[in-house]
Amino acid sequence: MPFLLLLFLTLACLPDEWSPPFTGLDSPLLIALLTWGGVVLVLGSAAFLNRKIGVLVRDGRRELAQRRYSSWRFYHQLGLLGAYSLSLYVFGWGWAVQQFLTAGKLLPPGAEFLILAPFLVPFILGWAIFFSADRALHAPAVSDPSGPYGSRWTYVGVHLRQNLAFVFIPLLLVIVNKGIHAAVPDPTNEWQTELNFVQIGLLLLLFLCMPLLLRFVLGLEPLPAGPLRDRLEATARRLRFRCTNLLLWNTRRGVANAMVAGVLPWLRYVVFTDGLLIDLTPEEVDAVFGHEIGHVKHHHMLYYIGFLLISVFSLTLVGAEMLQHYPVVKQWLNDYTPQYLAVVPAVGVLGAYIFLVFGFLSRRCERQADIFGCRAVSCANPACPGEHEQGAALALRGRGLCPAGIRTFVDALEKVAALNGIPRERPGWLHSWQHSTIARRVDFLQRMRSDPTLEPRFQRTVRVVKWGVLLGLGACLAFFYWRSGMHV
Repeated sequence: MPFLLLLFLTLACLPDEWSPPFTGLDSPLLIALLTWGGVVLVLGSAAFLNRKIGVLVRDGRRELAQRRYSSWRFYHQLGLLGAYSLSLYVFGWGWAVQQFLTAGKLLPPGAEFLILAPFLVPFILGWAIFFSADRALHAPAVSDPSGPYGSRWTYVGVHLRQNLAFVFIPLLLVIVNKGIHAAVPDPTNEWQTELNFVQIGLLLLLFLCMPLLLRFVLGLEPLPAGPLRDRLEATARRLRFRCTNLLLWNTRRGVANAMVAGVLPWLRYVVFTDGLLIDLTPEEVDAVFGHEIGHVKHHHMLYYIGFLLISVFSLTLVGAEMLQHYPVVKQWLNDYTPQYLAVVPAVGVLGAYIFLVFGFLSRRCERQADIFGCRAVSCANPACPGEHEQGAALALRGRGLCPAGIRTFVDALEKVAALNGIPRERPGWLHSWQHSTIARRVDFLQRMRSDPTLEPRFQRTVRVVKWGVLLGLGACLAFFYWRSGMHV
């Protein structure tokens, strides 16, 4: 969801000038009333759905409430996106902001925040409204139901920090980049080259410093010294994994998850939420830790970066080639499409491509990380009885795979899903487009336990797919780059 949300909000920030809405509305005040009336309707629907979930929980139908909560939140998010799109592209909220601020001239730097406001306000207040339903559904899943789930605004703060880290900071870079170009409205070739180098340098700096930025934004602290930290550090040594630090993210048990941030070992963090460490056994925490290490061992982050960069360049050249061969399309876009809608087709194609192709690759990479999570808690005996004794020796470097290791990771996966309120079978495509469903992941691991040949066959298939996609994109990029040179 964060990536798709970032793509959607970036689309709203791209136009420098908004044309009057094609619906003929010419009153900025009327447009503002319609836009914020939609915001009130979205918030009212959230309050109604929250109340319905509360009724189901009080009636003892908790499983039904959990299923409906997941689907209703999904449809509510779609409704929010639809209402904002309606206000922006039909009512003309962008044009109205332009009229309020500049009487029709180009938008000043920073005006994008006002354009985003009809989305951001209900997006943030929605967490405050759904807090009681979320707390009611999560409370029985934790080991100590009486423990603090956090106040309403603490809950909002946790989600705000999370989205600030993964959505709003990259979006801020888009806005700053627009401001830089606005400061040099008609650059010479020399200035343009310098700006390009500045932009590339900023992106590289952001990429390298992302772990530090996440630590600051999420308020991460080093995992306290003690048996758990000692155990995790021993696991890292056994698996030959290096990182800068192990960090704790205090979410007041609102989130049970872990993640790894950073490509370089001397600036790499592994982050655990408090909910994960409290409600999973030490062996299950090791398995989740192994999953995150698996992403590094299989070089998934580097692969994702290469895939996305090559894909963007390839799609750009393909789009230019299409417009070259079909000038009528280019003429239609120039003559009949408002400036603020001109980028919608390109961004829509990019979004669909990312959803389908990147989602396909991501689900297989997640499965690779799942397998390494099993290996992280496996012994060297592939026919072990399925239960390790206390202090049993585990395989070095994750080179073992045994029934006990698979069972431990499956238990951790099922528990994380329950703690986060993720339905096992049908969590919705926003939850499963990158990770697949919990049921499918568990089924694959259980089949792997009964069929030892499944894992090596899967690894070979994934290697072929990953390299095939990269080589195919590289060939496409080279071909269309050559074609574009022929048109010059």
